[in-house]
Amino acid sequence: MSDATALLALADRWRDAYNVDAARMVRDCYAPDCQVYPMGMGVIEGHAGLLQVEEVVLKQAPRRTMSVERRHVSGNVVCVEAVLHDPDQGADWVLPFIAVLTVEDGRIAIDRSYADWSRWPGL
Repeated sequence: MSDATALLALADRWRDAYNVDAARMVRDCYAPDCQVYPMGMGVIEGHAGLLQVEEVVLKQAPRRTMSVERRHVSGNVVCVEAVLHDPDQGADWVLPFIAVLTVEDGRIAIDRSYADWSRWPGL
């Protein structure tokens, strides 16, 4: 498996786990000492910090899902063009976002995500 293939597979696992089990997504896809930078919100550090954020989001958007439109690989970075869906805000409600995921040792070490997070429940 090439490095690009491995990064694309990680992006798929990240999406799939997000849609069914946020704790598994964090545990399986992110490095324990990861740093997550949602645009304009500072930094979320490590598994504990990311799990805390995901728990808050799940309380306010329990049926949220993510779909991926495109993935782009360069070196150890995969850029994901994605859309968040929350049917509780309406069948057509969406929040497009870009995640720039830097991967080290097969896990996401740095996640820089860009969106209008003021529209996302819990953030």
